[in-house]
Amino acid sequence: MEPTGPFFLGHEPSLVDFVVAPWAVRLWVFDHFKGGLGMPEPGKGGNDEKGWERFKAWLQAISARESVRKTTSETDKYLPIYQRYADDKAQSELAKATRKGQGVP
Repeated sequence: MEPTGPFFLGHEPSLVDFVVAPWAVRLWVFDHFKGGLGMPEPGKGGNDEKGWERFKAWLQAISARESVRKTTSETDKYLPIYQRYADDKAQSELAKATRKGQGVP
């Protein structure tokens, strides 16, 4: 990431911001269902403290963009869907293949 940001390449968002945004704005799923990803709290990032601060500034900036907000569902809409995967009860073709140890059909 460009050091001053707030976006990956500087002050204006670019393709990389919009490609990563849908995944990044849903990182809360890991906190909710799996106990988190191990991202350190502020002040506890060790040697990577500046990197984590920069990532969090980026996440805040990209999450605040109207285009991202308008194309992201509310958390309560995602919960029932992700709950099925967390409970290993999802019935999508992907879920079935994963349980069988196979590739995506």
